[in-house]
Amino acid sequence: MKPQKHITSVNIGTLRNVAYGTQIVMTGFFKEPVEHSVVIRALGLLGDAQADRSVHGGTQKAVYVYPREHYRTWETVLESELSPGSFGENLTTEGLLEEDLFIGDIIKVGDAVLQVVQPRSPCYKLQVRFGRPDMLALFIREGHPGWYASVLEEGLVRAHDGLELLERQQNFISIADVWRYSFSEQATTDALDQIAGLPLLPDFWKERVKRAQNRAT
Repeated sequence: MKPQKHITSVNIGTLRNVAYGTQIVMTGFFKEPVEHSVVIRALGLLGDAQADRSVHGGTQKAVYVYPREHYRTWETVLESELSPGSFGENLTTEGLLEEDLFIGDIIKVGDAVLQVVQPRSPCYKLQVRFGRPDMLALFIREGHPGWYASVLEEGLVRAHDGLELLERQQNFISIADVWRYSFSEQATTDALDQIAGLPLLPDFWKERVKRAQNRAT
């Protein structure tokens, strides 16, 4: 019997060249599910590739996780059936949504231990992947970013492994909060102070939240 919180799919991809308008774009966005165990290392899953490590990969974006629960909405919006890994995620999961996870939470995933760091920032590779010039706008509108994690302990992971929350942070700033305050919702002063004081949250997101709040005032 599967745990309530679990991995539904482990996805990896190699680099490929994709036509995008008049350009050819190299990308590792196209991930495919694998049935075998995969090693999660400090910089990502063994066998997985990122084309531009300045914006994808690295210690703060070692593993990208996307909730399977969002797929139903996306299949309605896009009028298309989607396979796991469609959003470039390494792990497709059930039971943990963006609002359930605080920045800094520590989670056991298979034999590995991950730490929640930040939401996924939308980029044009979504448009490349789905062949839709409006995909970036749709991603922002739908507000389902998934989340990036760093690797505290390397280990094996495979589909159907459980997700266990090992340590809960007390900052009460969730992945969903950072996303909403960056794009659509006015934050309280307390929330802004908490976000500014999060040591794990990259400055990119702190500045994005600050700019969004300044535009709203």
